[in-house]
Amino acid sequence: MKIWIALLVAPILVLTDQVVAFAVVGWACAQQRTIAVHAIHALFLIAVLASTLPALRQWRKAPAETGHDGHEAVSRRRFMTGVAVGVGLLSAAIVAAMWMPTWVIAACSA
Repeated sequence: MKIWIALLVAPILVLTDQVVAFAVVGWACAQQRTIAVHAIHALFLIAVLASTLPALRQWRKAPAETGHDGHEAVSRRRFMTGVAVGVGLLSAAIVAAMWMPTWVIAACSA
């Protein structure tokens, strides 16, 4: 199932974004190239959104109404795809939130 990419990879990408962006700040300040930090956040945001896209497509294809006629597997699948989309979008929001201070606070002000 393609939803596992959004469920597992998107949060891992968020943590990796934080680690890589923090590690690059020293180099970016020494070289006076703070665009590197922006590029890292942009790449990770694109990667998180790309990992969420298959789950979003599967969620849109799943039937919306399942009723009480014994189709528990269909309703469970729709619920899990909805959770995967939610995790992916939350991960994208977190990457964007970690990127905002880079625009507001100068990393090399000291």
